[in-house]
Amino acid sequence: MTIAAPAVWPSLEDVVEPIRAIVDGADQITCLAHKDADADSLGSALGFAIALRSMGRKVRVVVPEPLPRLIEHLPGFETVEVGGAPLGDTVFTFDCATLGRFGERRGEVERAGTVVNIDHHHSNTAFGTINLVEAAASATGQVIYRLLRALGAPISPSVATNLYAALFTDTGGFRHENTTEAALRLAATLVAAGADPGWVALKSYKSRSLAQVRLEGMAVAEMRSELGGRLLWSEVTCSMLEEAGADLQDSEGIIDTLQSIGTMEIAILFKETPAARSKISVRTRGPVDATDVCTPFGGGGHKRAAGAEFADSLPVAERKVLEVARRLLDTAR
Repeated sequence: MTIAAPAVWPSLEDVVEPIRAIVDGADQITCLAHKDADADSLGSALGFAIALRSMGRKVRVVVPEPLPRLIEHLPGFETVEVGGAPLGDTVFTFDCATLGRFGERRGEVERAGTVVNIDHHHSNTAFGTINLVEAAASATGQVIYRLLRALGAPISPSVATNLYAALFTDTGGFRHENTTEAALRLAATLVAAGADPGWVALKSYKSRSLAQVRLEGMAVAEMRSELGGRLLWSEVTCSMLEEAGADLQDSEGIIDTLQSIGTMEIAILFKETPAARSKISVRTRGPVDATDVCTPFGGGGHKRAAGAEFADSLPVAERKVLEVARRLLDTAR
């Protein structure tokens, strides 16, 4: 199913009528977020599903394991399915650049008769039957808003809140470089439609658990600095999780603390997972592209935020990734 990404992506105007035909003709639509879903992926899926349900369509929202409890405040979260019934023949995917990001549901996506791939990653591999990819968008939620308006779908307060959360978090609370005039104008439109910006900010950045704060403190204490502070990295190990009373989801946000240091050009958080596997989260500033750190290992993402997963143990992953990071910084001098 995967093909090479086109030199020029189809525009919304190119695909809206085929998408409308799919929405009108499907007995059931499955909205699929990516593994380890964030607010952009799941908020986009929930916002789209809620809007289509209000139009009388039968829609379900599915995420691969694990259920992302840190975003359980999103409207409609209680309807999200993990595991359970097969995805079905008509699947809409949200904020996912590659098939690998669907975890154990990948095979079902590949076998589906119709896949509508909606995303904003420039690294998207065009795996869909229809690909609506807007790399200039600040968040997939921004793409979903435009699609819903083109379909004539209502933007209820619940839809607006999900899409606002998607936009707010993928711009880092409107602090990242992808905070554009269009993003800010859309934020105002969504607030006018019923999203509560103070509540979304509270739930996104000011509602951490004690376990999260303890884990962050431990990771910051283990932080290492190289090349005059240009390269910063730390780790979250299974023993740290046990000591903090946390799980791996509680490590979300630690990378943002590392990237807040003024000298940082590459920040990396290494995460140990069961069965001697590992993950990385990467942030960059200046000339280095975060995807250049991750793509050698099958990962990807954005210029300033990317990630990857490894079959390697944590020490092996650290050695491999740090070699790439040091080389990139040496080249960037």
